[in-house]
Amino acid sequence: MDVAKEWEILPEDKVEEVVCRERKGPGLRLLIVQPSGEAILRPCIVFIHGGGFAGGSPEMLLPQCRYFARLGYVCASVDYRRMMLDGETPVADSPMLGDQLEDCREAVRYMRGQARRWRIDPSKIALVGESAGGYLACGVAAGVGERRAGEDRLVSSVPDALIAYNPIVHLLGSWKSRIPQTVAPDAGRQDTAPSDASADNEVERWRRRHEEARLLSPLLRLTGEHPPALLMHGLMDTVVPPEHSAEYAERLRELGVRAELALLPASTHAFALFNYSASDEELRFALDTTVRFLNAVGIRPPAEASDRD
Repeated sequence: MDVAKEWEILPEDKVEEVVCRERKGPGLRLLIVQPSGEAILRPCIVFIHGGGFAGGSPEMLLPQCRYFARLGYVCASVDYRRMMLDGETPVADSPMLGDQLEDCREAVRYMRGQARRWRIDPSKIALVGESAGGYLACGVAAGVGERRAGEDRLVSSVPDALIAYNPIVHLLGSWKSRIPQTVAPDAGRQDTAPSDASADNEVERWRRRHEEARLLSPLLRLTGEHPPALLMHGLMDTVVPPEHSAEYAERLRELGVRAELALLPASTHAFALFNYSASDEELRFALDTTVRFLNAVGIRPPAEASDRD
């Protein structure tokens, strides 16, 4: 496939590293890849990488940025805060899911708010996420997570389209481990089965964690205001079952939202990730299906903006 697959900024790349929000510790960094050509308004794609919420980097999706920039899109890859884990659970001072959702909302908001600087049509911003990044993309599109102090309420963080590759869309199974257990202040409630205080605390911890998992599950927060969505999943995926994408698409359709589901019968996890385990055929299918969807929902560059024949 005629695109550089390296997970690093190459000399020929038109990449700018931007810190779009200062904060304690490292700021929120975006890698912005601009297309060549005329100074005209273009659509934008914001990419969110995967890595189980604790790994990965924005450089992982530079090959996609290069590809879509050649088609005439302004592309940005988000360097959101990543978790620090003890086993499968974040430690006490780790960034949490709410922090990651905040970062991804801010990335969309920044690109829309700075549309003139980057020559973007602010009504044509697509959000693309892969695996854990798919969760974050779905979460932003579905409005999951409390808005934090200092977030700009005047510029919308909701994308105009969502594309999610093998996304996590709920936290009610094994991915609940990414929510830390806490001791409830009202532990020892009287509606539990007779037991000692330790058992009561354990039941209350489970309840609070389960409630938090429901609140943070995009699948359970869907409304008819959700943007049009494309979900893609491999049927051989054992990391995130394909039922995640299937249920998300079905519930959106029930709400009257345009939702497309593309299933790859022989593909495992990360079929859309360059320079990893995906075949050229899987990558081509993912890219072509994404382009067709973006065209169908009107997020396409002007005809003269493409660098490709």
